[in-house]
Formats: sequence, C-alpha cells, structure tokens
Amino acid sequence: MSSIIDHNRGLNDPFLTHLIVLLSTYELCPMSTPPPRYDGPSNWQIDSILRSLSAIARRTYTAEEALASIKSSEFRQANGPET
Repeated sequence: MSSIIDHNRGLNDPFLTHLIVLLSTYELCPMSTPPPRYDGPSNWQIDSILRSLSAIARRTYTAEEALASIKSSEFRQANGPET
C-alpha cells in the first residue's frame, strides 16, 4: 500500500505535472498551438517519453487531416460541386 508521502511526491513531480498539461493541450487544442516545453529535470526515460508523445501527436494530427480531407471529398461527390 502506498503511503501519503509517496502520493504527495507524485503530485509534486514536475514531469507528471508537465504530462498532464501536455496531454490536455493535445486533447483540446489544434495542432497550430505549440505544445508546452518541459524544462524540469531530465533523463533518458523522460526524453524517450517526450519524443514518443511528439511522434504520436504528429501521427494523430496527420491522420485527422487525412480523414477530414476524405470526408470533404465524399461530401462533394455526394452533393455535387458548389455553385
């Protein structure tokens, strides 16, 4: 069972705080919004996590743009050209 000290340590962890802000930004904001930078203590694990999240976000935004383009094209084909 984790102690209160362990729980509080997690709440004050600068990287966990950054992850919460970063994931919220990716969830709520358009791609044009630059992601927040992490300026806290770092190691190879943190660098790897940030690199992977950046790649996942980039792939997600690309997929969303492709889907929007496909839907737009399908809409135009179903409804004819705009006049």
